[in-house]
Amino acid sequence: MTSVRFGAAAALLLSVSAVGVAVAALMATLRDDRGDRGRVINTLVSVEAATDAVLFPLDNLYIVRDGSGDVHALYVYPPGFFGHVRGCRVVWDGAAPATADPAATPGIFIDPCSGARFARDGALLGGPADRGLDYFELLPGVDGVIVDTRKLYCGAAGIAGATPTATPQRSPCDRVHPDY
Repeated sequence: MTSVRFGAAAALLLSVSAVGVAVAALMATLRDDRGDRGRVINTLVSVEAATDAVLFPLDNLYIVRDGSGDVHALYVYPPGFFGHVRGCRVVWDGAAPATADPAATPGIFIDPCSGARFARDGALLGGPADRGLDYFELLPGVDGVIVDTRKLYCGAAGIAGATPTATPQRSPCDRVHPDY
């Protein structure tokens, strides 16, 4: 009698485990097709003293302070065909001069695939890109900043310092990879 009860209990336990594994496998394969992928990051990085860009590789962004003291959260993929198709990521060069002015804060982002160069604030300095780096919204946090990676915004069109032809619009951009 004991072996029958033990066998029934083991069969019940195995069947419940199988259902649990099946549900977990189903949930892992379902895609979330909402447009708000990403997350809210509360970073404790002290951006007050940061002189270089801080890379967050899991979230595909840099946090950097520009020469005027404003903080920016910039997407690591350059805009346009080259960066999106090839999967290139911009790299930070903290020693490169952004302008010919020696008093300007050094540091630029470089697209290694196309050669485009971007200022600390993500503005296009030169190269084949059609706009500046795309960016995420920043909110003030208690010990740092809060980055909302759920929505990506397009960088400003045109070369930095050029006369704008229209008022810049804050428009959503598509991500390179839908899961990031």
